[in-house]
Amino acid sequence: MTALRLYLVRHGEPVASDMFIGHADVGLSPRGLRQADAVAQALAPVPLAAIYSSDLERAAIGAARIAATGSERPAPSALLELREMNLGVLEQVSFRDGRARVPELARLGYDDLLDHRLPGAESVRDLAARVVPCVVGLVARHRRGPGESRRAPAPAVVIVAHNTVNRVVLACAAGLGPAGYTRFEQAHGSLNRVDVPDTWSATDPWAGTRIGLVNWTPEATETAALSR
Repeated sequence: MTALRLYLVRHGEPVASDMFIGHADVGLSPRGLRQADAVAQALAPVPLAAIYSSDLERAAIGAARIAATGSERPAPSALLELREMNLGVLEQVSFRDGRARVPELARLGYDDLLDHRLPGAESVRDLAARVVPCVVGLVARHRRGPGESRRAPAPAVVIVAHNTVNRVVLACAAGLGPAGYTRFEQAHGSLNRVDVPDTWSATDPWAGTRIGLVNWTPEATETAALSR
């Protein structure tokens, strides 16, 4: 039995898609807004117990659109702990100029950042240290308790966050720990679902979790349907 359905959303395409963005606060491009609307429409039939996002605008926009779609939606809550990885001196530096600013990028890629910190930045493990306890706390808050009726559907919670945040949570749900973040892709405007079992325990929060959906992009589905 499922005690909670956790939907993880990556924000839509940002306005500054040609530069490094971590903690930098930017909005969504016109396409990013369409992606946010597509996710909101996909989740419209799902009764939601709570909506969370990072406190960065590009994620908060998506949470607001989910809250505005469907009936009796809860108001979104923004959490600093759910921010993307801090990129330090690379924040808002163009991809073209990144290597000039940080020469070590010539030998490093995203998959090398589990424990490596770029100048002034977080590592993926640093991000996991703030994200994972936050998500576990949200599961503990909203999951169906052992004494509650199983006749009603399990509660559903949405988190609108970022590429690395979602990858780390999916990796933990798959039993890989934060190091497994490289095994998952997250397109802009993608939707994922993690099912938390009735046997959930705070001492082993990822035991028995199941991943029901990964990196599904409603915008792409809609575009394909329109092109037929």
